[in-house]
Amino acid sequence: MRKKIFVLVSVFAFLFLSLNSRSDSDKKIILIEIDGTINPATLDYIRTGIEHAEKNSAEALVILLDTPGGLLASTKEIVKLILNSPVPVVIYVSPSGATATSAGVFITLSANIAAMAEGTSIGAAHPVMISPGGGGGQGDTDKEDSERKKFSEKVENFASSFIESIAQKRKRNAKWAIEAVRNSASITETEALNKNVIDLISPDLTDLISKINGRQVDIPSGKKVLNTKGALVERLDMNVKQKLIDTLSTPDIAFLLISLGSLGLLIEFYNPGLIFPGVAGAICLLLGLVSLQILPFNYAGLALLILSIILFASEIYVTSYGLLSIGGITSFILGALLLFDTPESDVRVGFSVVISAASAIGLFFLYVGYYLLKAQRSSLSVGFEGLLGEEGVATTKIEKDGKIFIHGEYWDAESEETIGKGDKVKVIEVKGNFRLKVKKT
Repeated sequence: MRKKIFVLVSVFAFLFLSLNSRSDSDKKIILIEIDGTINPATLDYIRTGIEHAEKNSAEALVILLDTPGGLLASTKEIVKLILNSPVPVVIYVSPSGATATSAGVFITLSANIAAMAEGTSIGAAHPVMISPGGGGGQGDTDKEDSERKKFSEKVENFASSFIESIAQKRKRNAKWAIEAVRNSASITETEALNKNVIDLISPDLTDLISKINGRQVDIPSGKKVLNTKGALVERLDMNVKQKLIDTLSTPDIAFLLISLGSLGLLIEFYNPGLIFPGVAGAICLLLGLVSLQILPFNYAGLALLILSIILFASEIYVTSYGLLSIGGITSFILGALLLFDTPESDVRVGFSVVISAASAIGLFFLYVGYYLLKAQRSSLSVGFEGLLGEEGVATTKIEKDGKIFIHGEYWDAESEETIGKGDKVKVIEVKGNFRLKVKKT
C-alpha cells in the first residue's frame, strides 16, 4: 500500500513539474523597436504589437524606444492604445545614447512600466509652433503677435493638460511632466528615476526582463502580476506596408522625393525625349505627394517650392542672366525649411539635406545656363547666317551669277567681280531665295 502511494505521489510530482516547465517555456514577451519619428506607421506597428501580444497571451509587450518626436495626432492615438492595452506595455528607452524626446515623453509616461538604459535621456516636450495666419503689413504686427501668442498658449495648454493626465493615470511625476512641456525640461535616466518619471534603470534587455518579474501593473481587466522569469522573447518587425509608410513619413525623404521628382520633370522639360528622367521624376513626385498626405505640411512652404519650379522652368524662355535661377534656389530653400513647419509635428527637414538638395539643383541649372549661353553664342554657326564669312570654291565662272560649293552643298551665288571656275570665294552676304553674295579670296 505504501509503495502504491509513493508511486502515485511520484507521478503527480512529475506531472506538476512537467506542466510547470511547459508553462515556463510557453511564456512569451513580444518585443518591438521604434527607432525614428512617431508617425502613422509607428501607430500601426504598436497596434499590431499589442494585438499580437494579446493573441499569444504574452506576459508583456516591450517597446524599445529611441525617438526625436513626431506627429501629435499619431502620439495621441498611441497613448490611447497603450492606456487601454489588454497586455501590459513596457517602454524601454534604449540603447545607450537613445532619447525619448517630445512625443517620446508622452509615450514613455503612458506605459505600465517605464524604463531607461544607462546613458539615455528624456524630455523637451514643448510643442514647436508657428503663426496660424499669414503675414500682413507693418500695421498688423501687434495683431499678429497677439494671435500668435493666443495660438501658442492654446497648443501649450492642451499639451500640458494631456501629459498631466497621463502622468496622473500612471502615478508618475505630473509636475515634471508639465515642466517638460512648458519649459522643455530634459533629464538623464538617473534623474528620471529619482524624480519618479520612470520605474527603473536597466543596462540591457535581459536585466529589464529580470527586474519586471513579479511587478504588479494595472490593465483594463484589473491588476496583473508579471511572470517574466524564463519567458521567451519574440521580436516582431514592421511589415512591408508599415516600412513603406514609415519611410514616406520621414520629412527628409518626403522632401527629397519632391525635389528629385521636380528635377526629373525639369530635365525632361529641357530635353524632351529622354523619357527616363520624366518617368522617374513622375514616380518620385507622386511618392512625395503621398508623403504630403501622411505628414502635416505648411501651405506657404509648398507654395514656395512650386514657385521655385516655375522660376526654374522660366529660365529657358527668359534671358535673365541667372536671376530667375537665383530666385528659384532662394524660394526652394525657404520652401524646404517651411514645408513641415506646423504645430502638428515637431520634426523638420534637416538643414544639411536642404543645402545639399539646393546645391545639386543649383549646379544643374548652372550647367543649363552655361549650355544655353554657349548655344546663344554659337547660334550663328548654323542656318543661312552661319555661312557668313565661310569660304568655298566656285564651281562655275561667276560674272554676275554662278554656282559655288560650300559646306558640302551647292549654292547659287552672285558677285560684283568676275570669279573664275575653281577660285576660292568668301561669303559676304546671305540673300533670299538661297543665294549667297561672295567675293574672291
